[in-house]
Amino acid sequence: MAFLLPENIPSRSGVPDRLRQVARALRDFTPDQVTVWLRETMGGVPYLVVLDPRAGIMVLDALSLSAAGRRRRKKGRVFDSFDVVSIPTDELVAHAAELHRNVDASAVENLPVHCVLAVPDLDEVPVERLGAADRSLPILTRSDLSRDQLEGALRRVLGGVRIQPLSEREEKRARAVVNPEIILPQPQSETLPLFQDPETRPEDVIRVMDRHQERVAEHLGDGYRVLRGVAGSGKTLVLAHRARHLHRTFPKWRILVVCYNRVLANALEAMVDPDERLEVTNIDRLAYRLAGWSSRRGKPDFDSLVLEAEKKARRLPDSERFDAVLVDEAQDFDHPRLTLAYSMLKSDRLRPDPVQLDRDSFVMAYDVAQNVYRRGGARWNPPGVDAQGRSRTARGRSTVFRKNYRNTREILEFAMNFLAGSREWSSASVDLDDPAALIPPEAANRTGPRPRQQYCRDLRSEAECIASRVAEMLDQGVSARDIAVLYGYSDLERELRRAFSSRGLPYFHVQGKDYASHSDNRDQAVHVRNMVRVSTLTGIKGLEFSRVLVGGANHINVRDVDEGDQFSAAKSQLYAAMTRAMDELEITMSGDGPIGAALREAERLQRVG
Repeated sequence: MAFLLPENIPSRSGVPDRLRQVARALRDFTPDQVTVWLRETMGGVPYLVVLDPRAGIMVLDALSLSAAGRRRRKKGRVFDSFDVVSIPTDELVAHAAELHRNVDASAVENLPVHCVLAVPDLDEVPVERLGAADRSLPILTRSDLSRDQLEGALRRVLGGVRIQPLSEREEKRARAVVNPEIILPQPQSETLPLFQDPETRPEDVIRVMDRHQERVAEHLGDGYRVLRGVAGSGKTLVLAHRARHLHRTFPKWRILVVCYNRVLANALEAMVDPDERLEVTNIDRLAYRLAGWSSRRGKPDFDSLVLEAEKKARRLPDSERFDAVLVDEAQDFDHPRLTLAYSMLKSDRLRPDPVQLDRDSFVMAYDVAQNVYRRGGARWNPPGVDAQGRSRTARGRSTVFRKNYRNTREILEFAMNFLAGSREWSSASVDLDDPAALIPPEAANRTGPRPRQQYCRDLRSEAECIASRVAEMLDQGVSARDIAVLYGYSDLERELRRAFSSRGLPYFHVQGKDYASHSDNRDQAVHVRNMVRVSTLTGIKGLEFSRVLVGGANHINVRDVDEGDQFSAAKSQLYAAMTRAMDELEITMSGDGPIGAALREAERLQRVG
């Protein structure tokens, strides 16, 4: 079955019946590799763009008989050109020509691009009775749109030239020609530690969103929605694209993108290019602002601060609230913070409406495997009830992303063996209606070296080992900006600073502050160049690096977590740190502890697997 964008073209209101028939035939009678987009002319008339990797690209609309024509056909009378419903073929031909130029420019060789007409009501069309502009265009008839004929008919109308299917890389480029919005952000690509190209077989890594991500980002649906995905599956990418898409589609809307991590908020800001109607922030900064708290007053009671901010949010005028709110890394939020984010929606969007059931445009993305703060955000649902008096839940509103694009197979396998404590995660069944269920990831095709573990005498030895490895990487030509060092214990950071300084290595502490200038390194961490970023395990969540070195594994202590939950919380933090690595992962540890034992078991499972 072809992949339709959006999925409901065959039943979508506003799409003419003739085009629905064609979309239905394409969906049912062509292979999975075929992609079908719904587009509109400048005048709002729908048409289709079809990419068949074995045949080419079609810009396609459907002729159909008028009501009078259908009556004439039933009575066996002669077809008349006035019986055809006219369509704006000039604009479609121009679009096909533009796509052809862009395909050539994208280095996809010999890919045919044509404007094609479909006539789902007729088996034969007297071409001489068509308009002059339509006579030269290839035509798909009713019989062509059948199960047995359609694949061959597509190759015929596209010239029958292409025999070799597009490679995966060429197919991505062709999709990007049809929908340039799926291309990853380019202006910051050299420095932004999000969605970078790995060094191992870069052709296997997404430079554009995959089709599932594209469908969700542009056709998610209204109301409360949940995006659940494994690490490296593109949740943040989809959320950012969704924000930009809403901003373009509804230019009068006010849109808020919010996350927990300050560094990730700065990365998201670089991606979505905010303005007065598109805001990006982290939740605690939002709470500070609403509650009117100044950092000069010291550190507040955050629980009380968030509750006060939520009360003030509900008293804001709609001019200061939002039409849509999107939350990234929602598993890091507690329930009051998520309720605060939800309260930023405009008041009329929070009131149940029996006609417009999904007015509260609220999207949250999360991965329970990275629930490092044990806050239970995955089990939150919007407060109140809908127009029918029912509680709002994520059932039927969740989309799952399983495929990991970031990590090599070896890194992902090791990280999951460590988190799950066995190899059974790869075959485990998942109850997708359980918001806290762990989703087993599907690995992409990239491979690389297995993660390395180094056992050291103490924290100082760990720092020396890490600094020596960083020096070797730099000597081998790895860029400093592609290396991240993550530590699980604050004392290790002091030792790392000393070890880096003694070797003259570039060092940027993400959590560092310059009290003289009142500057915070977290606000610079995304854009820093030619420096090795050094951070806590969770300080760069959502970002990614070619090489990641993790130290202090046996000394991890998660703040604000009960003693009984320390081991599972530490595993989640270390798993989140491991999955920042795109190409190579190294872990150091000293002393004894349950985390070290779990790492050794993960290594054993990988060896015997």
